[in-house]
Amino acid sequence: MRVLITGAHGLLGRSLLRQGGGAEIIGCGRRSEPAGKYSYRQIEIVDRTAVVQLLDSVRPDWVIHTAAMTDVDLCETQRSLARQINLEAVSHLVEACGEVDAGLVQLSTDYVFDGRTGPYGEKDATNPLSHYGALKLESENLVLGTGIKGLVLRTLWLYGYIPGTRRNLVTWPLETLGRGESLSIASDQWGNPTFVEDLALALLELCERGARGLFHMGGSGYLTRWEMVSHIAHRFGFSQELVRPIATETASLKARRPLRSGLRNDALVALLGRVPLGFAEGLERMIRDESFRRNFAHLV
Repeated sequence: MRVLITGAHGLLGRSLLRQGGGAEIIGCGRRSEPAGKYSYRQIEIVDRTAVVQLLDSVRPDWVIHTAAMTDVDLCETQRSLARQINLEAVSHLVEACGEVDAGLVQLSTDYVFDGRTGPYGEKDATNPLSHYGALKLESENLVLGTGIKGLVLRTLWLYGYIPGTRRNLVTWPLETLGRGESLSIASDQWGNPTFVEDLALALLELCERGARGLFHMGGSGYLTRWEMVSHIAHRFGFSQELVRPIATETASLKARRPLRSGLRNDALVALLGRVPLGFAEGLERMIRDESFRRNFAHLV
């Protein structure tokens, strides 16, 4: 199985490259440097001609599309750019995958829901509150409604550690608390954090099985962002007084957030036969990683 990974320098993209397994993995992205020992192609994913030519050259069995503009507030204020990256690029991939008969996996989000009655299943009604969520929902419809071998996986609250990737819901609090600084964390946003290596493994398994349609994946367990960061503080011996609960409405955010969110895993568990990791277990897996212990040696 040959798999092309877009966004190969991001947290999920890099994790997919590391998981690899028996698949032939090819990464692509905007940066020019190669992604470790794997084949790599530099590309502007918003360039339709470049995307079509790349897939014609690589001839992948699957494309896992992890590249995206994920800053929810920036998507709200720079709507044209957000549309170009989060929707138009997907349309280019749909066209190119159709021409070479490749499957396309689109990563989506719990932000397609309004956060009133979560956690959500795949059949629950969508109602995005933000431009980011609306674009992601449009992209889902592109992948699932155009006749290609399409698969959409919604996920949320991704965490893990790979050197050189952007900070996330674990590494950002760790760096801040490690400096002795306090954090104000929303205590009214609920979800189920997803360990990136767990997600990467599931994505490759879905490709191997030739799965199609819509799936959800979030970690086992259900907690608030404040509870999540409080657990991190306790695990690393930081004072709980440094983790201050706040209401989302006081944070002056550009985009509205779904509050009572989260994703149900029933369909994914039924297909793959395993339950996603809970936050405590995923965190311990991350801590045992050699690169984490090397770069956060002062904390472990």
